[in-house]
Amino acid sequence: MYKFSANKYTLPAILLLALILRLITAISAISDGERLLRPDSPGYLTPARTLVESGTYAGTRRPPGYPLLAAAVYYCGGSNGAIAILQVLLSTAACAVTAMAVREYTNNAACADIAALLMAVNPTAVANAPLLLSDTLFMLFAAGQFYFFIRYLKRMKFRELAIFSVIAALAALIRPINQLIPLVAAVLIAVNDRMIWKKRITHILASCAIFAVLIFPWMLRNYLTGATFDIDTNTGAMRHQNGAMLLAEINNSDFESEKQQLLAQENTLAADGRFPDERSRESWRKQEFRRMVLAHPVRYFKQHFDICILLPDAPTLLENFGVTTSDRGTMGVLKKDGIIAACRHYFGENYLRMLLLLIPVLLPAAILYLLVLRQLFKDLQHPVKNRMELLLFLAFAEYYLFLPGAITAPRYQLPALPCLCLLGASAISSLWKNETSARDPETTPAIEM
Repeated sequence: MYKFSANKYTLPAILLLALILRLITAISAISDGERLLRPDSPGYLTPARTLVESGTYAGTRRPPGYPLLAAAVYYCGGSNGAIAILQVLLSTAACAVTAMAVREYTNNAACADIAALLMAVNPTAVANAPLLLSDTLFMLFAAGQFYFFIRYLKRMKFRELAIFSVIAALAALIRPINQLIPLVAAVLIAVNDRMIWKKRITHILASCAIFAVLIFPWMLRNYLTGATFDIDTNTGAMRHQNGAMLLAEINNSDFESEKQQLLAQENTLAADGRFPDERSRESWRKQEFRRMVLAHPVRYFKQHFDICILLPDAPTLLENFGVTTSDRGTMGVLKKDGIIAACRHYFGENYLRMLLLLIPVLLPAAILYLLVLRQLFKDLQHPVKNRMELLLFLAFAEYYLFLPGAITAPRYQLPALPCLCLLGASAISSLWKNETSARDPETTPAIEM
């Protein structure tokens, strides 16, 4: 089995499987164009169409990365369906890049194939591939930065770190959650005792400089157009998203009602002329959100540790096939009453039957999480020796799982998948190695971890 997984045709077969799975969901979703859309989709697609029609990028609400991709498709005469098919290819490419990262880390083809397979059959990655949102594009860039940072750790060449910094900056222009990645990477560089301190400091400063130079022009552009000095002006939406979750827990109410009250207050102020431009509105929203957090810092921090973000995105998969519909307030039910109540709310009275039918879909994600837990437990038995792998997990997986806070949309786990698949593949390779050692110590394949 180990030799079969390392066959030169295994990875192409896995990528073909990934492509087929994603095409099936995409073709079904394209058959009814509304299935490709979510409430956030117009924020990306409207500036894309404006860019094609007028040659100017309108607005500051969303970062430019995904709208530029959509605009390129529109410019070539493509439709939303063409964007969905392109994203299927991008999602498949993320499987290949993940395999490259794992091959670099372990120097083991079999381990790379396993990681690609874990990514290929992941239900959240499959379900979200055709959606007209930035998450799939961001996942590909997250895999790319992960690959080049591993190359840097292996080779200690600044060229690899520079490429990592470029990809990380471009990723931040797709989703601003990536803005802190240079600081996270700086920690990993600082603790790497294979380099002298002078070289470490030089590399950290140069990496941050490259990142800043690439994102600065867009932030300046937003400021000069009357917005805040940010990559986008959607950060303030945390007031009626994370803030509503915080208030729902404090007031023992529900997310949707708190969200509507916060939005109503904002809209009333806007109607009264309180916000003459985007800068004043965004500054007010961020200030109000900070006030909420500072009033309840412990509770807000606690909300960032929510395992629900790891739930497989079976709902989106079903929505792609028209079995169910989105935007039914399920997240609020999940937060207030738990997963069983959320399943009953989403699937109706036949929720148990639906969950049983979904077991084959959910199983790949469950296997991945069990493997990751096993590998982390193994690493924690010798934390000093395995500190770099533990830090990689914190930097390239937990970072993306922690920052969204109480808004635990399953698609937010996508940028963490490359690192999770690396740990899962490493766990399987370790199991195979132990089994082979017990059976025939002289024929044990060497796995460099």
